[in-house]
Amino acid sequence: MPSWGHFIGHVVARWHDDGRDMTLVEPFAYVDAATTRWDAPAGAVVNGASIPRPFWSVIGGPFEGRFRNASVVHDVACVERSRPWQQVHRMFYEACRCGRVNIVKAKTMYYAVYHFGPRWRLDGRTLRDETPPPPTPAQVEAVEAWFQTHDVDVDEIPSIRIR
Repeated sequence: MPSWGHFIGHVVARWHDDGRDMTLVEPFAYVDAATTRWDAPAGAVVNGASIPRPFWSVIGGPFEGRFRNASVVHDVACVERSRPWQQVHRMFYEACRCGRVNIVKAKTMYYAVYHFGPRWRLDGRTLRDETPPPPTPAQVEAVEAWFQTHDVDVDEIPSIRIR
């Protein structure tokens, strides 16, 4: 069984009046299996937006259940954009597995963030947003159904195209 790393601390946050955003009151972190640390510092504002909203129907809200810890560090990494988006989205998968998200849902959500989540590119000194359009309900349904019937290696997910 592979090591998925570990979390440091607990997600302790204050909800904003909008009912959507929350501010971390205490620092939180994920250390992946390669010992790379992914920090979510106190004061960071998170809202689950790094997970494409149409996929919330598959997992529930991003702060529900076993996805919560992975969602928090993923949100912060997607706002900071200090690492390549591909690496950030892979971390999300590994953090999901660390949080004991079942493998089918973790792979489904990795596909979702990889193919529909935030993207960026450093162009000289300018950070360019290259986030694709959100998926349609039909695409979400197709992705969910595909992962229910296909067992693929996680390394193949970036190259898979589900229509």
